[in-house]
Amino acid sequence: MKVQIKLTGALHADIIRDLARPHPFAAERVGFVFGRAGSLTDHGRLILLTRYHSIPDDQYVEDHTVGARIGSEALTWAMQAVYHGRPAREGIFHLHLHGHYGETGMSATDRREIPRLIPGFQSVGRDAVHGIIILSADHGSGWVWPQSGTEPIHADCVSVIGAPVGVFDRGRAK
Repeated sequence: MKVQIKLTGALHADIIRDLARPHPFAAERVGFVFGRAGSLTDHGRLILLTRYHSIPDDQYVEDHTVGARIGSEALTWAMQAVYHGRPAREGIFHLHLHGHYGETGMSATDRREIPRLIPGFQSVGRDAVHGIIILSADHGSGWVWPQSGTEPIHADCVSVIGAPVGVFDRGRAK
């Protein structure tokens, strides 16, 4: 299945600005971005990201075995945000920034830790798609879990709509 993720240039700029800020002890920042799914003409899925939530400093857990670990308060907030938004069918996407240029992907730690959040997101947003988005300085990658799905679909592209337009296709950085 083809999956495209789109967000506005203003939302992308807000996300990058927030995630680039230093944290008192975490090596990186984490946030949540919310979006809604639509259909593409070829039976694919279009994910429109609509809003971002920055994790407050006091909701990080000091754990130097990972770049950043957030506590249950941050996760509870995100799940309540979509649960109370019913019937909007808004999905939750865990988001963070890798500090390099070019195509990015999940590190071994990302692959081990982050997908464990998805069943909790699905439990409160059964009619939505949820996922993970990792940005670099000039690229982005996404993984989407369809409604009640147990395996992610790697997004074909992440597009930043605005001026300038950025299209981050898998396999080639632009």
